[in-house]
Amino acid sequence: MDIIVQAKSLKLTRALREFIQRQSRKLNKLKDLKVSKVTVYLEQGTKKPTDSKKVCVKYKIEVPGKDLWVEIDGYDFYDAIVDATSAALRKMRKTKEKKTDYRRLSKNQPLSLV
Repeated sequence: MDIIVQAKSLKLTRALREFIQRQSRKLNKLKDLKVSKVTVYLEQGTKKPTDSKKVCVKYKIEVPGKDLWVEIDGYDFYDAIVDATSAALRKMRKTKEKKTDYRRLSKNQPLSLV
């Protein structure tokens, strides 16, 4: 699994990069979904000047099929990264369950003789 970190309008520290890599490795827990690449985008400041949240963390997770996107706003990069990782795991589990439910439904459906 490749982990790519891109920071916009801020300098990325070594500690922050290592923290992101540690958190991103958690996305490899689910055995049924093969993660090929994770791209993490970090932005400081938001698009709306009235928004009180100061940082934005986006995950792009490349799995077979559609890529998964997660975007979390927060006050602190470390908290936002943890929240984004949790949200990405939830989204991956949901995607995996949808695939397995679809397979079960297609196998257990009786053939209609109409």
